Formats: sequence, C-alpha cells, structure tokens
Amino acid sequence: MIKRYLAEFIGTFVIVFAPVAVSASGIIGKVDHGLLISALVSGMPVMAMIYALGSISAAHFNPAVTLGFALAKRFPWKFVLPYWLAQMMGSLAGAGLGMVLFGVSSGTHVPADPSMIVRNVGLEITLSAMLMLVIIAVATDKRVSGTVPALAIGFAVVVGVLIGGPITGGSMNPARSFGPAVFAGGAALANYWIYIVGPFVGASLGAILYEKIRLDADSAKGAPDGLVKPG
Repeated sequence: MIKRYLAEFIGTFVIVFAPVAVSASGIIGKVDHGLLISALVSGMPVMAMIYALGSISAAHFNPAVTLGFALAKRFPWKFVLPYWLAQMMGSLAGAGLGMVLFGVSSGTHVPADPSMIVRNVGLEITLSAMLMLVIIAVATDKRVSGTVPALAIGFAVVVGVLIGGPITGGSMNPARSFGPAVFAGGAALANYWIYIVGPFVGASLGAILYEKIRLDADSAKGAPDGLVKPG
C-alpha cells in the first residue's frame, strides 16, 4: 500500500501546487489571470495526475472523495485514514513549496461573503456532490474506457470552479484548501471549516446517490480495483 499512499501524496501535491503557483505568479507579475485560467489550472492538473497515477492509487487526491468511495463500499475503511494523511501532507508540501519559491501565500479559498454561511456551505455541498457523482460513475464501472475518467473528472472540476469560484473559490476538496490556508492563516484558516463540511457532505451524498441508481452491480469495481469485492 505504501506506493498507493505515495501516489496520493504526489498527486495532491501537484493539484495544490499548480493553482498556488499560477496565483503567485499573477501576484508577483501583477497579472489578473481571471476565472477561466483559475478553473483550467484546477482541472487540468487533476486530469494529468489521474492519467499519471490512477493505475496506482485510483487517484483520489481528495479526502472527501475517499470518504465517498468508502461509504459506497468501493474502498476499504481501513485505508481511509492513511489516504487522508497522504493527501493532507501532499497539500502542505505543495503550498509550502509555493511559499518557498514565490515568497507569497496564494491559491487560498476564502468566501466572497463569509457571513452567507448557508450559501457558502450549500454551494460547496452541491458542487462536491456533482463532482463525486461523476467520479464514482466513471471510476467504478468496468465498462468505462480507461481514457474517460481523467477527462470527465477534470472537466467536472473546471465547471465546479467556474460556478463556485466567485462565491467560495469552488474547492470541492478539503486537501486543496488545507495547505494554502495553513500558510496564509487569517481569513483563509478561519473559514477553512466550510471546505471540510461542504465537500465531505456533498461527496457522501453524491456517492450514495449513485449507488442507489446504479443499474448493473455486476460491472462495478472498487477504487482502486482489487481492494474490494464488487457489489
């Protein structure tokens, strides 16, 4: 399992470092990259890391996704905590390297209006549920081509950031928000709870919903395949 944990660390490191680096370069160069670039630099590294590491760890890179798979009985509970640890350490490493290289805290998620708690949490729940629905659909069906999951999940992340970016940042991932919040402190750390509650609740709902509507249990598999029996 150590190779799976290392893959989760590396993948999470990359998907955190990429948006942190782009944000930092914009701050240093005084360039406004805009929402579309933010969405692409969030989704494309996810896509790339799924292609690169999906065959090793199933490319969760997200504690909420790991929880969703476990609740859906597509991932063993005994590996949940180690996956979470690898993901959170990868997040810290990604944000930490960004701080070392660029000297500024960047890539944080802070709600546009922290007082709008229901809207902020509700949006993160909704976006995370949508993302998890896509992930579990393409990652746990033996009939899905190996080229499909990375594209589907990457584009789902892009859409989520386009929707949630102006409101909450469109995190959908407690690990993605963790490292940058630790290094930035202040409002980012004070509001980090939103990026725990929203994604965990949303991913749980998305995973359970898909299992309820799954038509062909015989074609189901675990994520990673081989760790759990189908059905």
